[in-house]
Amino acid sequence: MDWLKKARWHSEQLTKRTFHRQLRLGVTGLSGAGKTALLTAIVHQLTQSHSSHLPFFSVMQNRWLGARIDDNQLPQLPRFAFEKNLSYLQQQPACWPPSTVGWSQLTLALRYQSESSLRARFQDYQETELVLVDYPGEWLLDLPMLQQSYQQWCEQSWLLFAQPHRAATAESFKQKLRTIDLNDASVLSVQELCGEYSTLLQQFREVAGAYLNQPGRLLVPGEFEGTPLLQLLPLLPEQLAQGGALVDLMQKHFASYQTQVIEPFYRQYFSGLDRQVVLVDILGALNAGESALLELKQSLLLILQSFDYGPEHWLRRIFKPRISKVLFAVSKADHVTPDQHQALTLLLQQLLLQHLQSVKFQLCPYEVMAIAAIKASEAGFVKQNGLQQACLRGFSATTGEALTYYPGDVPRYWPDHQLFTEHHFEFQSLAPLPWPKQQVLQHIRLDHLLEYLLGDKLT
Repeated sequence: MDWLKKARWHSEQLTKRTFHRQLRLGVTGLSGAGKTALLTAIVHQLTQSHSSHLPFFSVMQNRWLGARIDDNQLPQLPRFAFEKNLSYLQQQPACWPPSTVGWSQLTLALRYQSESSLRARFQDYQETELVLVDYPGEWLLDLPMLQQSYQQWCEQSWLLFAQPHRAATAESFKQKLRTIDLNDASVLSVQELCGEYSTLLQQFREVAGAYLNQPGRLLVPGEFEGTPLLQLLPLLPEQLAQGGALVDLMQKHFASYQTQVIEPFYRQYFSGLDRQVVLVDILGALNAGESALLELKQSLLLILQSFDYGPEHWLRRIFKPRISKVLFAVSKADHVTPDQHQALTLLLQQLLLQHLQSVKFQLCPYEVMAIAAIKASEAGFVKQNGLQQACLRGFSATTGEALTYYPGDVPRYWPDHQLFTEHHFEFQSLAPLPWPKQQVLQHIRLDHLLEYLLGDKLT
């Protein structure tokens, strides 16, 4: 019977967590940061690699027995489309997997020999489950709404919409709101207004550097598509003081969205995390300008407030897990030359300084590094005026054109207004490198990532 199978499965999960035989890894990042590529690369590397491809993943050197996908998860749990994602990378020309439109999960069984000679004498191998979850980055943006009232959300939204990179796009909808009747909460009127707000969010999605688009479910509705739960929009702050049937309805819908959409999402995907990767695309924000970089910082700091960090304890691990280790990673390190990787790392440290201090205060270890889960370029040198000049070789993600170029420098310190006034960043968007099926995907520091997040659990 289905209920019996489900109960048995949940009992097995609890047992594995009790005896430290399961690890839930969360990859946190906004849309476009590279979550799906990272998860695909982790599964591929763990199931296909050997020590030469992951030299700094210590268990690989002489104790690794392999990993395989566990297909015994409950049938109602959507499966992460690992094989389909690989097929996009194997196309000619290679392309990135499409954006995630729903949540999915995949479990890997990691098998290895123990470091302990005594334990190895009695057991041929150890096995740990690694649980990976994928979800649209748009849904992540809703987490800060849990800490807000409807009025606070409206005020924050319209302050955001007034920013230079958003103001022109928002103006038409702003003028529309000024003409509405706040006592008209009829079904048709509300549907029309919410439809126009949804269109505005879709337009923001195309604006470079417009990250904080809420509610995220209006962009990627998932199972809530077409439901009244998504009939939500931020009225103008001055309209809230006037009151009316529409104001009352929006306040009610906001509360329902918090309790019926955001809270279940957080409980299901984030409340049980053991380890976390926070993935950030800084290069895209630099390209979009000063306002975009500030909005990226605001978005991440708001989102990361929702997570609970601290030392691991066996009782907490079962009933109220905390994230016991976190890695902050700049994605797309292969879009700049290797000499710029340290600057990327320093810039991320400055962007997340407030959160890093909080994590440290909670006694949670963390590291910051620049990575590329799946390489999109080859680094090298060309001669220019008799001198060696660092460069990249790759293929444009938009035109497919072969490129050999120097992408430019990354600022080592937080860029001020004057720098953005005098300089425009133009980091290219690159397609994945061609990938023969018989080879393992190339990466930058994925072995460092695995060693930091998993190494101490595979001893």
